[in-house]
Amino acid sequence: MENTQKDHIFTEIYIGIHSVMVLMVLVYYVYSQTLHWMMTLMLVFYGIYVGFELYMFATKQIFKLENMLGGYLQSMIDILFISICCIYLNDYYYMALPILCLFIIIASLANHQTKGIIHGIISTLGYLSVGILNGYFSLGIVLFQGALLIGFSFFVGELNQLISDVYKRNHYAMEEIEYKNQLLEYRATTDFLTDLSNHQAFYQSLEVIAEKHAPITLILFDIDDFKAVNDIYGHLSGDYVIREVSQVIKQQLRTSDIGARYGGEEFAVLLPGTEEPFGQRIAERICKSVAEYPFEFDHQKMKITLSAGVCHSTVALNQREQTMLVDQADELLYCSKRNGKNRVTSAQFK
Repeated sequence: MENTQKDHIFTEIYIGIHSVMVLMVLVYYVYSQTLHWMMTLMLVFYGIYVGFELYMFATKQIFKLENMLGGYLQSMIDILFISICCIYLNDYYYMALPILCLFIIIASLANHQTKGIIHGIISTLGYLSVGILNGYFSLGIVLFQGALLIGFSFFVGELNQLISDVYKRNHYAMEEIEYKNQLLEYRATTDFLTDLSNHQAFYQSLEVIAEKHAPITLILFDIDDFKAVNDIYGHLSGDYVIREVSQVIKQQLRTSDIGARYGGEEFAVLLPGTEEPFGQRIAERICKSVAEYPFEFDHQKMKITLSAGVCHSTVALNQREQTMLVDQADELLYCSKRNGKNRVTSAQFK
């Protein structure tokens, strides 16, 4: 299973069990005064290992340790420590089986099916070796316990595979739902022809920006003589012109600016935090870029120009004032139309 938040939680539990086990063995070792150099050496080694494990976890590098020796380094160190504990704390050998089962569960759930099964096989070999070499039980009982242990590891591995499949299906389902929600939101707010914001989204943006950001500049553009383009070259050429003009507009905007298809051949641009000279220059730059753009559709070249109305506001606006801002920009646009087209007319919002 991929490294997810679930894996992170089980890794925490796994490390916690290591820490508790070291403390328990250390307390018993000191209390019982069962002194032996091998046991002492193993406690020191395992304590250093757990400390290193905690450090790697705290620095978010635990995955490096989990992937060492094919991902089985932790399993081998765990089994070695438990086996030596069983040898030198022989009265507590019977505790090894439930501890190993616990490690198998955590190793499997925190990682993947194969690692859980391999962990179980390594655990079984260590358990059998200690049991047989030290003669704690008869051979038959030890082998029976080993069979139970390895069977348990396969069961946990299969259970983890089932959990992984369910998790992946849910994960993919949630991703698909999220994608569809984003697609619906995109379609509801975006003009299909130009990939700009649509009329409704423009007013939503205006409401949010105009109430909180000042100064603000609104520019309305209109394609000059667009009806003639449709009449002479056809409606497909008209769609082509609208798409190309929208791309020219987008290229001139900042990421904080809002470009929208206001309706038909009209476009709107919101420039948050801009003073009058800047808005005027942007509008003139867009008009110039469109006038110089090589429009050509179906081997027919076209000369396209824009007229623009630019309205500036230095204060935040309520909804009624936002409507007035649009109306004033529209009046300035038609002033440009009346004065010869292919020009920009600007004014301060009143």
